[in-house]
Amino acid sequence: MTTKDIAKNYDFIDTMRFIAMIGIVMEHSSPFLGLKLDNLHDQIIQTVALQFIKFGTIVFFILAGFLIGDKFNDYTTKQYLGRRLHTTFRPWLFWVTVFILLFYIDEAVKYAKGSDSLGFTHPLIFIFDKIHFIIVQTSFWFIINFMLCITILLVFRKYMYSVVFGSILAILSLFYSVNLYFDWIPTGHTTALLGFVFYLWLGVILHKYFAEFNSWIKKRSFAVLLIAVLITFAISCAETINLIHLGSTDSGNTLRFTNILFSFASFLFLYKYCNFKAIEKLKPRSMTFGIHLLHHILIIIFLPMILRPLHIVYANETAWSLFFLQFAIFTLIYGTTYAIVYYIGQSKKWKWSVGQ
Repeated sequence: MTTKDIAKNYDFIDTMRFIAMIGIVMEHSSPFLGLKLDNLHDQIIQTVALQFIKFGTIVFFILAGFLIGDKFNDYTTKQYLGRRLHTTFRPWLFWVTVFILLFYIDEAVKYAKGSDSLGFTHPLIFIFDKIHFIIVQTSFWFIINFMLCITILLVFRKYMYSVVFGSILAILSLFYSVNLYFDWIPTGHTTALLGFVFYLWLGVILHKYFAEFNSWIKKRSFAVLLIAVLITFAISCAETINLIHLGSTDSGNTLRFTNILFSFASFLFLYKYCNFKAIEKLKPRSMTFGIHLLHHILIIIFLPMILRPLHIVYANETAWSLFFLQFAIFTLIYGTTYAIVYYIGQSKKWKWSVGQ
């Protein structure tokens, strides 16, 4: 494979990020998320509904590492981090501020109707609580963790291609996999600050040996890659069910060992078979970051305004109703977010806020 052919294949990044973002938005908008179901039948439906879209975060980190590898020799550590802060952190900070303002508007409406309002009676407690919620419990955690992971990689850039360094990062990630069974530290994947550096590193290594990777993946058949996805999907579901029965409060954690394997298998399958030309018409390169920033705002602030009048309470619905509702809500959230990001991107003044 020539250098020109390899460069041309970089288009796979936009396609795969776009597909991964679909999975992330569907998971975050799923009515199953955080719901405790009692019987095995319902737990299986919930697990399957959430697991098949669970590859997104790890795939995102691998792709981001690949891009770091691509720019590794073009920028110093300071230049690269400065560029990232300008193009990534500035939009993030803007939408975090918007998120907080929307929370205050909601509080103002409650206050005007005579309800108790922590935002007005104890404003400092309220704002710190919301900042913690946004940064730790929503998709906004990703940028903070992402910047930390990039910083760690670049600080140790002279060891970037070291197998020993990569092994240390892998052990750190696997620590969180084991921790799910022992609860040594909080298990939420959003607090696993060192758990995702390995996947950035893996992306860097993928870039370095991209020609060899292409040669290897070319020899893998559709059947082999599909079977790998199906097997890892099945064992990921089995581990989730097992963690539920063990009383885990985070049974669907992204850093479950079986989900790591599922994410790797999904990456390989998506790379070889899902580079759809039709996706290019949806402008994945310019849209994906904005969708990431805005979708959770719609889920937290605006989705309840739609569900409440319809008297939809997740806890009162059957598992099968929630299964189909997951796709309906995703379509609503993703379509609306896409439209908002698209129109913001048309504004010369504000397109920076969605990474354009």
